[in-house]
Amino acid sequence: MRVCYSFICFIQMSRFTSEDEALLQSMLRQLLQSVKEKITGAPSVECAEEILLHLEETDENFHNYEFVKYLRQHINNTVGSVIEEETEKCTSAQNQGEVSGYDTLVQHVTKKTRESKEYREMMHALKNVMMVVVESLINKFEEDRLRNKELDSKTKKERQSGYYTDNCSDSDSSFNQVQCVFSLCYVISVVLQNC
Repeated sequence: MRVCYSFICFIQMSRFTSEDEALLQSMLRQLLQSVKEKITGAPSVECAEEILLHLEETDENFHNYEFVKYLRQHINNTVGSVIEEETEKCTSAQNQGEVSGYDTLVQHVTKKTRESKEYREMMHALKNVMMVVVESLINKFEEDRLRNKELDSKTKKERQSGYYTDNCSDSDSSFNQVQCVFSLCYVISVVLQNC
């Protein structure tokens, strides 16, 4: 999947369009398909949430997902200047002997960035946009599930009446795929609510 990086730079969250939503859904769907097995093997929603929260540590392809690239670029565009400014301040203080060590620098910059207005606004907007995207994905998966269920029901009726003879049925596997992705979206919505 090729992402238009002008889109990535776009997100002034107030100008979120249906095209933006579709692109984010596509990127999120790619990520979900890639981590589906890890998540569906989790014994509970809490375990699935933990898997998602630690995906960067456990998935060697983490930084290759278009959704992750999008988030990284968006974060950089939104709070990159805050990070640079705080790093410069801290480095300057470190050169004067007021602050020592790399860990202290990282902790300080992280703390100041998280306390910044830009960070709070970004997190609020991003959470709102992602809730819309996830909700929309859930609705689409639910529609697909219902459509598959109707199709399965129609196929069974046709089989019973003798109009349709086929020994293989993909409807169960399609239904299971929809259920799996639906579950993944639910887990992501739980993660977003807990942010």
